[in-house]
Amino acid sequence: MRRSQADKDVDATVGTNIRRFREISGISQKKLDDAIGVTFQRVQKYESGKDRISASKLVETARALGCDLKSLVAGIEIGDVTLALPDHSTAALKLAANFDRIASSDSVLQSCCRWPRSPPKKNKPQFRRWAIRTPAARP
Repeated sequence: MRRSQADKDVDATVGTNIRRFREISGISQKKLDDAIGVTFQRVQKYESGKDRISASKLVETARALGCDLKSLVAGIEIGDVTLALPDHSTAALKLAANFDRIASSDSVLQSCCRWPRSPPKKNKPQFRRWAIRTPAARP
């Protein structure tokens, strides 16, 4: 199967970025090939854009060079795409990712949210509505 010019441009951009980060970090092509488990010639082909680097090798290369994946794909124009994830802040995404790791999510929710601490007193007239409490949220 023939590669399109757009594919060749992407491979060349990734290869150029790999070469730049390798030179900046002072790693030889031989050390990089040992680190990612390919031949010296394969590293040369990656850097020249003649061979396409797989996703797993791209991750290993980023680790070996001490950079992030975003740096290795910098300069690639994606165009109009639909995001797979909503556009949230990094902090919000980290919070959502770590939420399931919390041992007792009920206690965290109670401390973060404004749950009523005690029921309203019966002898005082009640002018505001209290939040609907779930069984787990009752004190």
